[in-house]
Amino acid sequence: MKHEDFAPPEYKEGLEADAVCGQCGNVNPEGTLICKTCGNNLRDQRMLRMTADQMLEEEAESANRSVFLIRALSVLGILVVLWLGINAGRIASVLTSADDAGTAEEIIYTNPELFWTGPEGATYDAMRDELAAQFPSESDAESARMSVSPTQQITEGRYVVFQRLGTGMRFVGAAVVRADNEGWRYNAQLLDDIEIRGYASHDGQSLETQWDEAGVLYEGEYFAATGRAFPQAQGSISISGESNANNRRFSGLAYRYSGL
Repeated sequence: MKHEDFAPPEYKEGLEADAVCGQCGNVNPEGTLICKTCGNNLRDQRMLRMTADQMLEEEAESANRSVFLIRALSVLGILVVLWLGINAGRIASVLTSADDAGTAEEIIYTNPELFWTGPEGATYDAMRDELAAQFPSESDAESARMSVSPTQQITEGRYVVFQRLGTGMRFVGAAVVRADNEGWRYNAQLLDDIEIRGYASHDGQSLETQWDEAGVLYEGEYFAATGRAFPQAQGSISISGESNANNRRFSGLAYRYSGL
């Protein structure tokens, strides 16, 4: 019959007994089964001691296995991180590839400088000049924000732009918007020397710009951009956008102003 783990050894004839008594410490002659001083059963004492030793050995072995497993997983994790770092370019290529050569991910990198150098560049230049002629100060922008009128739609005109910073707002620039066929053209000038040019189409009540419909000029370099604008009941326009210059997404509000 198989014994359960940690089961005490069976009694057998001739099983040795401990010489030193665990109760009183008396050293008994070899082969003594009962302590001469206190009557402790020295054979039972030996059996219990052997059982305890067996349990300690099993626990130590289990602990060693756990330490080995933790170390093995740590090494595996390091290898995975190294593999990802070495193959990051290949992974990104797989994730952004598609059968259709005209997908948005591929369009991101197609000539955003055409909004400045292409056939429509002159139209955007005129919008930039119009905006620069009456560019709002920070106090103008704050006045426009505080005197906003309720509206349910985006209209032509000039807007001051504020960036959301936690629960606060910071004035960051201005924009001019003009209707064009079924959509809208816009030019935005931000205080950190960023110019944005693009075209937006209606998407329900909001306006949306695809990756191939806008460009950003910053420090002499051109980047593709995408964005969205949605009118708020209190009169502001909620705006958001991003470019392929970095992974940060802009979030803010625009308010109509008339060149104060």
